[in-house]
Amino acid sequence: MKQFLLNEFGDSLGNKIYNMQQRKLQTILGLTVGKSNSQLRTLEKTILPRIALYKVLEMELGEQKKAYSLVEKYMFTIVGQKINKQYSAFEFIPGFFYIFRKIMISTINKSDNWITEVVKNDNTSVKYNITKCLWYDACKENDCPELCKIFCDTDHIIYSSMKKIKFIRTGTLGTGNKCCDFCFLNKRKIIEK
Repeated sequence: MKQFLLNEFGDSLGNKIYNMQQRKLQTILGLTVGKSNSQLRTLEKTILPRIALYKVLEMELGEQKKAYSLVEKYMFTIVGQKINKQYSAFEFIPGFFYIFRKIMISTINKSDNWITEVVKNDNTSVKYNITKCLWYDACKENDCPELCKIFCDTDHIIYSSMKKIKFIRTGTLGTGNKCCDFCFLNKRKIIEK
């Protein structure tokens, strides 16, 4: 994040915004209550740093639209691209879809970051609906529900360019739907049909 801010604003303002973001993050963490230890780890490492950045950019730039655009740029070009490269690097492994869906199902079943219903899980697809989401809740709790759309849209950056998986989603909690519907199709099985 710091390097992104230095690139966007130069050394002086970039460092100032980063330091403000770090202080804001600590303030938000101090006000966060009613979360499990695993939720607190996710909040501290993944969600709240971006919320703190958004809040600081809003205050420093005096314009919500500009702050939103910068956080979106950070999430899409830095965070989303990094995770996409990590997943894509393993696509060469035989049976990648099997491994991918096992990891996804294991992650959503073991974590209390979501309340999830698995709709389908076989060699052609893995589909699940999230009806409660820590990212959505954190954005609402920190008075920036609009920011959740960026988190949701980053999923498209992460999954949409993969060669062996087709990612489909029709809605998210962050965009006003009753759930986040995730669908990952095994492209090899689609071609075979």
